[in-house]
Amino acid sequence: MSQVTIYMDDDAMARAKAAAAAARLSLSAWITKLVKEQAAPTDANGYPLGFFASIAENAPLWHDFPLSEELRAHEVPDLPRETW
Repeated sequence: MSQVTIYMDDDAMARAKAAAAAARLSLSAWITKLVKEQAAPTDANGYPLGFFASIAENAPLWHDFPLSEELRAHEVPDLPRETW
């Protein structure tokens, strides 16, 4: 288990202690619970769990999105670079 030092103003600390007491938890357990509720779990690479599954589920919505070749078809070619 890790230890963390955090800095809070007096009002935030008093509110955190009161909320922890109301929940009948230690301040540490209350903050741990808060973090787990507020921060989405991630995979080993830092992506939210289910991220790629949701992308795959929505893939049919993009079937009419133009490919890069279509998007660049009407662009003017770059000028050649100058030699030094």
